[in-house]
Amino acid sequence: MKQQFLNRKTFAITAILICITQISFAPSASAVKGYRYWGYFQASPNATSWEAAMTGPTVKLTDGAVEGWSFSASNDVTPATPPNDSPDFATLCADTPEANGKIRVGLVINFGPESIAPNNEMPPNTILSCVLVKKNATGTDVLNAAVTVRNDKSGLLCGIEGYPKSECGPEIDMPEITAVAASGELEEKEELGEELEIEPLIALSIATVIAIALAVGIKRRRK
Repeated sequence: MKQQFLNRKTFAITAILICITQISFAPSASAVKGYRYWGYFQASPNATSWEAAMTGPTVKLTDGAVEGWSFSASNDVTPATPPNDSPDFATLCADTPEANGKIRVGLVINFGPESIAPNNEMPPNTILSCVLVKKNATGTDVLNAAVTVRNDKSGLLCGIEGYPKSECGPEIDMPEITAVAASGELEEKEELGEELEIEPLIALSIATVIAIALAVGIKRRRK
């Protein structure tokens, strides 16, 4: 009988400890991390929308292509944001005639919203241009022909026309709401947060019920 009493008492304590552990290790809200950098996009001749570049700006381009750069905040969930302006080659290069031995490439550089700008910096206006470069030119050639760039030792693009001033792809706290986030995704996060808040209360309630039931049982046994 004494052994059964100890077993019940041990079980009660264990159950309570498990529930307390569930409460202690419940996920807490923390800032979502991401990176701030220059996203690279492309549009092939006659394309009407941007495609995220699958390689660096080293692919040979053809006449009629459009290159896009967009200063973005991104992580595994939120992709880099393409330039706001469409890759309209006809409009971008309307005043640039064809030239022998050269190709015309449209260029759109979007400096991103103020919400992701580095401290004490203001995003410049979007650059819309048509660049005349030699045949077989790459995205790097187009960018260097049109603007001043800053790269790190590895060749990573850090700044365009002095923006940003000094950083290069830093880790940041992601903005709470981004242009990419849909209302459905936000609702899912809210529902998940509510569930995480409710679960510890349920665990505590169960622990309390178990403790009371076992205490009553143990008291009866003593009698």
